[in-house]
Amino acid sequence: MTLFASILAACGLSQSEAAELLGVRLDTVKSWSSGRRTVSPGALSELLALARRQDRAAAEAAEAWRQAGRPERVEVGVAADDHEARSLGWPSVGAHLAVARRLWELIGDQATVVVGPRGATQATAAAADAHRR
Repeated sequence: MTLFASILAACGLSQSEAAELLGVRLDTVKSWSSGRRTVSPGALSELLALARRQDRAAAEAAEAWRQAGRPERVEVGVAADDHEARSLGWPSVGAHLAVARRLWELIGDQATVVVGPRGATQATAAAADAHRR
C-alpha cells in the first residue's frame, strides 16, 4: 500500500470519492494509489485539509463528551447517504464516519462509541437539530 492509498483510507474515501473531491479522473487517483504517478501537491494539500477538519470535529466531540461528564456510552450520528454527508460539509459518508473513528481513538476505552444514522436516537436527533440552527 502506498502512502496516498493509506491517506485515502484514513480519510474514509474510496478512490472514486477522492477523484470527485480532488477534481481529477479516477484513473489519476488509481495511478497515485498504486505509486505509478507522483501525487500532485494540490491533491495532498486538499486531503490534509480534510484530515485536519476531521480531527477538529472529533476533538470537538471529545470535548463535548468530557463536558457531559464522560458518559459510558457515546452515540454518534452519521449521514445516511453521500447526499446528506455533502449537505453537512463532508465529501462522503465514509469521510463523515472517519470522524467517529477519530473520536473513538481520542476517548479510547473510556466509553463505548455507538454509530448510527443521524436522528435515529434522541441524542443524535438533538445533535442534528443543533447543527441545523
